[in-house]
Amino acid sequence: MQFKITLRCLDEKPVLPVNYQYELSAWIYKVLQNADAAYSEFLHRQGYTTGRKSFKLFCFSHLNVPKRILEGDRLHVGSREVSFIIGFYLDRTAEEFVRGLFREQQFSLGDRISRARFAVQTVEMRPPSLPLHAGPLTVRILSPLVVARKRPDNRPDEYLHPDDPDFGRLLFLNLLDKYAAATGQPPPAWWDAARFAFRPVGQPPRSKLVTIKAGTPAETRVKGWMFDFEVDMPRELLEVGLLAGWGRGNAEGFGCGEMIVRNTAITKYL
Repeated sequence: MQFKITLRCLDEKPVLPVNYQYELSAWIYKVLQNADAAYSEFLHRQGYTTGRKSFKLFCFSHLNVPKRILEGDRLHVGSREVSFIIGFYLDRTAEEFVRGLFREQQFSLGDRISRARFAVQTVEMRPPSLPLHAGPLTVRILSPLVVARKRPDNRPDEYLHPDDPDFGRLLFLNLLDKYAAATGQPPPAWWDAARFAFRPVGQPPRSKLVTIKAGTPAETRVKGWMFDFEVDMPRELLEVGLLAGWGRGNAEGFGCGEMIVRNTAITKYL
């Protein structure tokens, strides 16, 4: 299930760091931990596993800030309300429980330079309208999509552009691994990643460099892409992508997306 969480700004002139994804992820973990410490610890330490890979199976978008001003690495929020999308790949019976976790929450977001306080105003369920029949569909990315290729000799992985021939293949293989981790079952034999279709559509992909744990010894930079793309794949894998996230780093604020109808207005997520 996807949820739209609307936040009310509690400060008169809130200012956020541009790189707030890690802090927003930490708040989500805190909400989960307060409700179920064992589940939160499982997500943080292990997650859902298949072989050597582990997945958290949730994702979230950038904040939708209708009125804002960017000054260097600071985001001045001019809207009294902001929102974001969060998706969880979970059992239907748990959806109402998860929805209740975020109600009436208050928290602060930011770093040592600037922080802003927010209160959760509404939590709306947004069940994805998955297609009944196979065919190409368009997905809009709401937080940077990260796909990387392994390099030899323990060198850092290579972040790929969506036009790279390996981008679509690695994207599909990642979805297959998530499906196996979530269900405990191997994907059907006919789900061959080579048969699935992927192509960017609309405006050219826009790169986004995100700093994680900025200003600390653990600081890292991750490169992703904001764009629309068309896919043709099994319905079950489309659901994994929409709810658990596309590509890498979903629980850290990467790869959240939604199905769109072409020519719709673009919501501004920062």
